[in-house]
Amino acid sequence: MTERIYYTDSYVTEFEAKVLRVESQEGVHRVELDRTAFYPTSGGQLYDVGTIDGVAVSDVIDEGESIWHYLCAGPAFAVGDTITGKIDWVRRRDNMQKHTGQHILSQAFVRMCKAETVSARLGEDDSTVDLNVTSLTDEQIRAAEQLANEIIFENRPVTVEFVSPERLKELPLRKIPDKEKESYRIVSIADFDWSTCGGTHCERTGAVGIIKVTVQEAIRGNVRLHFLTGFGALADYRDRFEQIEKISNTFSRHSKEAADAVASQVEQYTALKREFAAFRKQMMPVLVEQWMQEAKTIAGRTVVVRDFSGQDFNEAKEAAVSIINSHEAVALLVVDDKLIAAANKAAGISAADIIRSASELFGGKGGGSPQVAQGGGFRPDELKVLLAEPEKVLDI
Repeated sequence: MTERIYYTDSYVTEFEAKVLRVESQEGVHRVELDRTAFYPTSGGQLYDVGTIDGVAVSDVIDEGESIWHYLCAGPAFAVGDTITGKIDWVRRRDNMQKHTGQHILSQAFVRMCKAETVSARLGEDDSTVDLNVTSLTDEQIRAAEQLANEIIFENRPVTVEFVSPERLKELPLRKIPDKEKESYRIVSIADFDWSTCGGTHCERTGAVGIIKVTVQEAIRGNVRLHFLTGFGALADYRDRFEQIEKISNTFSRHSKEAADAVASQVEQYTALKREFAAFRKQMMPVLVEQWMQEAKTIAGRTVVVRDFSGQDFNEAKEAAVSIINSHEAVALLVVDDKLIAAANKAAGISAADIIRSASELFGGKGGGSPQVAQGGGFRPDELKVLLAEPEKVLDI
């Protein structure tokens, strides 16, 4: 059985151990040690990385009695040798901040919202907790977030102890374990949270730095909250701050007024867009006549071929309908990776058949009626070929 150093001290970053087994097969190298500080993926927490006698560790897997360390290259050491393991402290510290932060946040939502954590994931870029409620208000999230950060700023001690089943019953656990054991590892945050947990944790809550909830989403009848801690939260703040500063400088406004400045610009843009749409609608008969003058004749049919890429799809569709409503013609309009086909009843061709033919040639998909049809998922360069040679889809 591998001794798990991280169970009693999460701050050990260098250790010595004896090699119990070494396996190398088809380029996969792994080693089992008699003791290790490398944390394996478990309980939603990511594994540690680092080196064993200078060889990089790429993964750590818990197989019950044994912990296997996967190496990036074949090792020079053998069974019985004593090795030196070194943990990547930056990753370990990040995982500790996330895990202790998750315990604090989960208890904060219990106290402020009576929302229990049903699962948690501590990822590379962000972390999540799923709560057994269908929704939370912004005020509820802010209240729980506030309490969580108060616990952090109070710098409360975080302790680890192994207790018997009898002692376990006396603790106000956030979640009762569903498996019976001879002893349980309890991670407690002074006068706040008690949880059974096998992960690595900070010695005091202050080391978490800060907790920030970033996103709320509904998932399978629960609420999933994304959150950041420590240096991850700091990096996110820097990114957001820089973006806000760029926006405020663009509008020559204070950063606190950036949102109002953007909202004002969006309102003006929306108004101008409506005015332009109305103007374009008024001008549509003129545009249609211009397009008709530039139309091609293919297999005895008048065909309008236009590239609307970068423009509004619905406006392009309205243009196609205007063409066939006023002329015995066929319209082929490209909008980025989409294709619109329209055919006047007298044109003797089905718009749906045109889209079907284009899909067979260029790999998109779509459908519609004999008069108006559309398709998507085409490659823009292939649609350019279609614009140059529309007869490819009209010879049906």
